[in-house]
Amino acid sequence: MSGEYCTRLTCLGLLSFVILSGCDSSASRTAEAPVPMAAPLPADSSSGNSESRILTEPVEKRFQGITLTIPAGWEERPVASDMIQAEYRIAGEGGPARMTLSSAGGGIEANLERWQSQFQRSPNDPSPARETVMVDGREAVLIELQGTFTDGFSGKGPQPDSCMLGAIIPTGPANFFLKLTGPKSSVIPQREAFRQLLTSAQLD
Repeated sequence: MSGEYCTRLTCLGLLSFVILSGCDSSASRTAEAPVPMAAPLPADSSSGNSESRILTEPVEKRFQGITLTIPAGWEERPVASDMIQAEYRIAGEGGPARMTLSSAGGGIEANLERWQSQFQRSPNDPSPARETVMVDGREAVLIELQGTFTDGFSGKGPQPDSCMLGAIIPTGPANFFLKLTGPKSSVIPQREAFRQLLTSAQLD
């Protein structure tokens, strides 16, 4: 084999090595390139209060079998239980009061007795006040309770100086419940707004 031929083979071999080395290096750099990561969400991006809103005007809200007009100024909140159809928070002097709207079966008297059992009256607390209110041609019951309130569903302990405004509207097979609870100094000023909510009811 001539020296010139060997020299050509050597040059071709070196050239092939350089080309292959370059390809391997490029592939290695591509494989080692960092994978882009999504930026983390802000800490408050999933706030539990994202669905809350303060009503700037009265809002008509429809439920099964009944429509009510919710007063302006109440804060609509995400419901805390599947048993509740709507929930509102009302600011007041003694702290926020809680308004819930729900529908369930059971007799009216049995539910009124259950509400009364949640209150322990002191000597200074008035007796339960109860009256019948005509709502779109039907007799609804309105009750006011005062004393130390214990709600087994909330998990809170006894809450002294509390008040409840409650109403039960017969809507057919089930009854519709309006229930406002909280500190006396926050609930009592809402008496008129509660009555207006009750009498705004339109039954199907």
